[in-house]
Amino acid sequence: MKTAIVFIHGWGFNGSIWREITAHLPEFETSSIEFGFVGEAANGPLTISDNTIPDNAIIVAHSLGVLWALQHLPKQPEGFISICGFDRFSPPVPRGDLLIMKHGLKKNPMAQMSHFWRSCGIAPIAKAEQLNQSALIEGLDGLMNWDGREGHENLTCPVHILAALDDEIVSKRMSCDIWGEEKIIWSPSGGHALPLTRPKWCADQIKQFVEYDE
Repeated sequence: MKTAIVFIHGWGFNGSIWREITAHLPEFETSSIEFGFVGEAANGPLTISDNTIPDNAIIVAHSLGVLWALQHLPKQPEGFISICGFDRFSPPVPRGDLLIMKHGLKKNPMAQMSHFWRSCGIAPIAKAEQLNQSALIEGLDGLMNWDGREGHENLTCPVHILAALDDEIVSKRMSCDIWGEEKIIWSPSGGHALPLTRPKWCADQIKQFVEYDE
């Protein structure tokens, strides 16, 4: 039976960020959780039932997806891979920064998201009509209020941490404070959107993690 991998995307993205990564992982059974920030939601809103996560699944999560998983996963996974992730976002990121983003979303969603995507190191990935304003605001509320530190502490499965040295959203210091510098595998570049900018590197890291764990 193929190893099951469940992908969970971050804020401002959708499940399409995993497309190139999964193309490099044909030996795995892959699925993704969709929050509906961009385009039509497959599963949204930001809740999930037990039967969505296969038994013995490996979780691969990006950014907000990591925080969400640490707070909301209904059961302990077989393994956990964080890509540009965190167990709490605010603090260390000031709450005021997120309130400014929230105001921007209400005033001009496309301008706000274009600025965010550029900060991630990529061009805009969607058009204005594809943005789900209410889901994006709900996600910002999660970034402001969720606390996954207990879930982080309670992880008993193998954990693999991936991050980029040039990430403008989650700084090196923030990543090191959360995970411990010795536990992080660094990409020298790629920004916050590593699944899109370095898909082969991410896929290779996933393969090595699964093979080592086995």
